[in-house]
Amino acid sequence: MEFITNSAGALNWWAIIVATLATLPVGYVWYDMKIGFGKRWATLNKLTIDPAKAGDSMASIFATMLATTFATAFLMACLMRATGVEGFADTLMFGLLFGVVLRGGAHFIHNGFTQKPIELTLIDVGHDLVSLTVIALVLGLWR
Repeated sequence: MEFITNSAGALNWWAIIVATLATLPVGYVWYDMKIGFGKRWATLNKLTIDPAKAGDSMASIFATMLATTFATAFLMACLMRATGVEGFADTLMFGLLFGVVLRGGAHFIHNGFTQKPIELTLIDVGHDLVSLTVIALVLGLWR
């Protein structure tokens, strides 16, 4: 894990924080019940969304999501630094590949074994692909 210890001191921590927060509007729009895939996503997951009951658990869900996204942005920053990813084209490609291979692959594997509909997998993979590309672009363009 030398690439992490060698990179941590030289990272742009503000870029990591902003990259983490930049995923919030992506998720908001992507899973919005009116303009995004939220209604279809909930149906495919067999969920009923009751806003009155959702508030109790939302704080812990968002805290976990932010912590995980921050860790992802940190790791991406370390990998980008260690591999010399820079410039718009390289950064864009890095984010897309990171999203498709690592997150997309996990969705396809897990959802395949749990026999979830392919449409659900594509909705979630699309979200992660956009979110990780946004993270990579913030990190790569804010040096």
